[in-house]
Amino acid sequence: MNNNLSEQAFNQLLLQIAGKKLIDSLNMIDSDSKSKIEKCIAITNEEYSYALSLQADCVPDSKRMIIQAQKRLESLNSLLTLAKLI
Repeated sequence: MNNNLSEQAFNQLLLQIAGKKLIDSLNMIDSDSKSKIEKCIAITNEEYSYALSLQADCVPDSKRMIIQAQKRLESLNSLLTLAKLI
């Protein structure tokens, strides 16, 4: 019961941090929370790299994209740390 509740809590936090669109794109319905978080981190790192390339091309919206990706990465890494402790 306790493990199920912690899994639900992590999934809820992950949804709030990553957003429904990213979570729906994972195709990891039966995966554990830690695997989902790691996959979200990998996708967010790709988005961050893309935003950096846009910044190099002087795209005006790139700074916002970089800041969003950095904030998401910080939160996802914090959530991953908690997942490893439980």
